Amino acid sequence: MTQELFWAAFAAIGQAIGAIATAAAVIVTLWQVRYANKKKLKLKFTDKNVVFSERGDSRYFFVNLSVTNIGNRNVIVRNWGMKVPKKSNYLLVQDMANPMIKVLQKPLPHTLEPEYTIALVFDLKLFLKNLKEQTSQGVFSMNDKLTFYVVDTTGKEYTLKIKKTIKQLIEDNEKNV
Repeated sequence: MTQELFWAAFAAIGQAIGAIATAAAVIVTLWQVRYANKKKLKLKFTDKNVVFSERGDSRYFFVNLSVTNIGNRNVIVRNWGMKVPKKSNYLLVQDMANPMIKVLQKPLPHTLEPEYTIALVFDLKLFLKNLKEQTSQGVFSMNDKLTFYVVDTTGKEYTLKIKKTIKQLIEDNEKNV
């Protein structure tokens, strides 16, 4: 009788381990399916960008938000801008009449395939002018750090808070405008 009890207990433990392993396999499978359809963007801001003409007689300064698709599916980038503390967001719209903008950036909305990058650019002179106006009106403080956002066609927002303060951005780039 004790030997039968031993083997019955041994079988019950084996079945319990098998059930736990099966449940773990189902969880992993569900996670993989969800991960395979995940959209993810990586944002990087740079404020020291310049383009020289072929003749070298003119330069164009701009800020750049690089958007890289590091997810597993296409993302359609609809628009981008800056977040304003406790206010509505500012949408950054490029002046497509500017020939340099046409060269540097594709028009939005833009389909971004996995592992591809799009450069979202804005004229440095206008960018700094707007920052100065907004700080003088009290919308921003000189010590605020800007947060940029990108919105896809589903309305999902991806954000990046930059390390420089508005004061640092203006001081670092004042000589370029």
